[in-house]
Amino acid sequence: MKAPTLAFSLLLALALLAVGQKANAAPAAPALISPPSGASVTPPFTISWTAVSDPSGILGYNWQVSATSSFAKIARQDSTMGATQATVSGLAKGSYFWRVQAVNNDLVQGAWSAARSFSVTGPTPGSISTPSLNQPRGGNSFHPWELFGMSWSSVTGTSKYVLEASKDPTFPANGVVFRWESPSPSTTILITTADMGDYTARVFAVDANGNYSMPSNTISFGISFSAPLPSPPGIGAPVGAVTTTLPVTFRWNHVINPQPSGYEIQISRDSAFGSIEADLPQLNGPEYTVLSLTAGTKFWRIRSFQGMDSETTSAVTAWSQVGSFTIPSTPAAVASISLAHTSPFSGDQETGSVQLTSAAPSGGAAVSLTSSNPSAVPVPASVTVPAGTAFAQFSFQYGQVTTATPVTVTATLGSSSASFSLTLQPPSLKGISVTPSKITGGTTAGGFINLNGLAPAGGATIGLSSDSPLVSQPKFVTVPAGNAGVGFSIPTSTVSAPTTATVTATWQGVAFTAPITLTPQTPPSSLTLDPTTTTGFQGASGTVSLGSTTDTDVQIILSSSNPAVASVPQSVTVPAFAAAASFFVSTTPVSTTTTVTISASGAGVTKTATLTVTAAPPPPLGAPTRLAPVDGSRPAVGSTVTFDWSDVSGASSYQLQVSTSQTFDSTVLDQAVTASQYSTSVLPASHHFGSRASQAAARSWSDLHRRPGTWSGL
Repeated sequence: MKAPTLAFSLLLALALLAVGQKANAAPAAPALISPPSGASVTPPFTISWTAVSDPSGILGYNWQVSATSSFAKIARQDSTMGATQATVSGLAKGSYFWRVQAVNNDLVQGAWSAARSFSVTGPTPGSISTPSLNQPRGGNSFHPWELFGMSWSSVTGTSKYVLEASKDPTFPANGVVFRWESPSPSTTILITTADMGDYTARVFAVDANGNYSMPSNTISFGISFSAPLPSPPGIGAPVGAVTTTLPVTFRWNHVINPQPSGYEIQISRDSAFGSIEADLPQLNGPEYTVLSLTAGTKFWRIRSFQGMDSETTSAVTAWSQVGSFTIPSTPAAVASISLAHTSPFSGDQETGSVQLTSAAPSGGAAVSLTSSNPSAVPVPASVTVPAGTAFAQFSFQYGQVTTATPVTVTATLGSSSASFSLTLQPPSLKGISVTPSKITGGTTAGGFINLNGLAPAGGATIGLSSDSPLVSQPKFVTVPAGNAGVGFSIPTSTVSAPTTATVTATWQGVAFTAPITLTPQTPPSSLTLDPTTTTGFQGASGTVSLGSTTDTDVQIILSSSNPAVASVPQSVTVPAFAAAASFFVSTTPVSTTTTVTISASGAGVTKTATLTVTAAPPPPLGAPTRLAPVDGSRPAVGSTVTFDWSDVSGASSYQLQVSTSQTFDSTVLDQAVTASQYSTSVLPASHHFGSRASQAAARSWSDLHRRPGTWSGL
């Protein structure tokens, strides 16, 4: 069953697309051909009109049917993609008018044709019969968001049914509020809405050609906050103060329109429900099992939520009658042990559960677990049920077996025990898939092998074959030990016409197949890069364009002249009906500027674009550490002073400055040196010095420069 949708035709889509196109000339109005004006017809029948021409070409035609010549309300409308005739169905007996307009390739709508009248006298003999719509289940008035059922009679030869609901009983095409489709010949559709008001509904049967039956009888219903509520659910069990051990299964009768997750159970220690032990909302029913309760006499009741009775509050039935039962205060015993699977596969993860007959005492209850084959089913030694509860879960991973192996797992508490039997299966081949299943010949598809369970030690070696030399899958692929699957590449060859091949996977006598369809290559019309100059960290975006669109996905082969510097995917997919597709060019840092050619190929045509990857600038140099002379030293005037500082990694030279000012507004020495030391005997009586490193960097032949680092301390 499809979700509720409104029925929009191409007519409406074209009307929206045509906005803003008034500057272009509109196509002429078609002339109507048949049926002639005033004709009597029996649906389904054909309408036809003359073709019109337009400089931009004709995209399609819109047609409308209305009960009035003003077309104030549209009974039926649709579009054709160029055809000058259409089939009309789904009309009740009566008089109608019809008209047609053209839409050109600039999305400009032309004038409507002159209208013609016709009369529907009944269905065409042998056409699909009309279903009979039943009254809604549970009355005719419902709450907002309340689900209620509708059903109708079965019709032979139906491909689907269409149910419509409208606030306008004439069902104008733009006034159908809800439209549901169901493939079932006779079904119950659940309707829900927050749109309050009075509705009219009808249903159609639709044949394999898409022709609608005549509309069914109509029924009415309303949506309002004041809708009546159904009677509360009727309780079934447990009742009558029966004594029962855990777990306890509660059963009740459905309300007329049960809501998904709409029930709420309350369990209390007293009949006035002043001491609620469990409040369990959002249940589906008509039964629910409670795993843990304390000992003693309990009382329970249930109610149902039925949509909303205001903007902020739920519509809910009264509480049901009260049922009672007693949990005896006996020592806890094992009621059951269960595992999620009765026929698991080797290596699967498993979850198990232990259920006690009553709540565990203070400190909890340690339940022992044993396996008749610990290597195959290695359950934990025990699981502890927490105090005050009667249920606990545990997990483990199945071991490996080579043949189907029966195993029994047992849970023990004191003198009580319970067992669960299973059969552990060896891993087996589950299937093979090919993605995409339709691909341009000459490009590479992806295959994937799935196992039931996990591959054993040494892995699972799967044999691969194909029924066509155009598909070059590997002969074998190995699923690594402990894995549930593995992917592999499927290179293909070019084809001149669509060709389907079958890839087969075989393991341990079991085989699965997957089809792959190869389509002819399409030539690219252009390849562009943005940006065309980038760094090794930035990358670039590429766009491949086609000369014209196609009705299938197209793969264009990509390549790089230097993938170590600029790499591209093996191919890029241009989606069906699209004119272009983008891909990413990954780049890596280079020491010198490098030019790479990116290519896009298909059908013997190759388009190229050049990407320049520039060298990243070297990082800034660190500041040298001043070593000598020490701060505050006083060498004699005229003596030789040796300036010494630490080496800086990556430095090719150093700049030494000596000044009589701490701000170095002027210098008495400004010297470039290659070593980290310099001596001089010509200095004024008081001075300061600082040094910094420089680095030679060749970014390109015209870009040899020095990159100075930061100054040292004074």
